[in-house]
Amino acid sequence: MRLLRRRRGGDADPVRGLVVRPARPGDGDAVVAMARALGRADGVRASGFTAERFRSDGFGDDRAFDTLVAEAADGLLGYAIFYPGYDTDSASRGLYLADLYVREGFRRRGVGRALVQGLAAHGQGRGARWMFWSVRRSNRRARRFYRALAPELPGILLCAAFGRRFELLAERGAASVRRPD
Repeated sequence: MRLLRRRRGGDADPVRGLVVRPARPGDGDAVVAMARALGRADGVRASGFTAERFRSDGFGDDRAFDTLVAEAADGLLGYAIFYPGYDTDSASRGLYLADLYVREGFRRRGVGRALVQGLAAHGQGRGARWMFWSVRRSNRRARRFYRALAPELPGILLCAAFGRRFELLAERGAASVRRPD
């Protein structure tokens, strides 16, 4: 999908010829490089995400996620990794935006907005009625960007079990989960 951008006050010129498209397996090296840059920017430890994991976990019948990329004459400028979700309150499908990244030099030029809008259109075409994401409280620039798209939800607290906490939950649950014979 080709997106035309209007200039917003104070922003650099929009990227010409910007296209948002589904990622291909060959995009792995560029997406992984951007994902690692995102991790460094967030101050998290080195990522185990590789081009091989991008291909094995992001494509095929049992994929864990999908990816959209933003592309122009300068190559891949950004990406969005997402996966489907479901809300029982509204009995509706939606999307969880796990990663959004735009390369330095292309920020504030409509690339991030184009990715989020492209993701919304992609999801809507598959029956999604909502999109959800999380952002580090300390990341003020990202919070400003996201608030321009949708409000932060008051009263919502995001919880997560990673690493050893997740392992403990799984170990304790393994005894009580019955698998079909």
